[in-house]
Amino acid sequence: MKMLKNLIVLIFFCFASNMSFAGSCPVLIQKIDQILSESKQISKEQFTEIKQLRDQGEKAHNSGEHKESEDLLNQALKLLGS
Repeated sequence: MKMLKNLIVLIFFCFASNMSFAGSCPVLIQKIDQILSESKQISKEQFTEIKQLRDQGEKAHNSGEHKESEDLLNQALKLLGS
């Protein structure tokens, strides 16, 4: 019985961790979009690179690859200095 309880807890934490990744992707995308729309000091090359990372991150999110999405979106934010 105790083993079953431990298994249920483990499964819950696995689902909970995936849900937290899924929930943070749209927030990161929105943050990137906001900074891009407000920033006047980004070169065309930087804008293109950041937009590409943002789009790849959104695509990864939509296909369920939330860890990869978060990594790509954080790279874009890093380039933005955020």
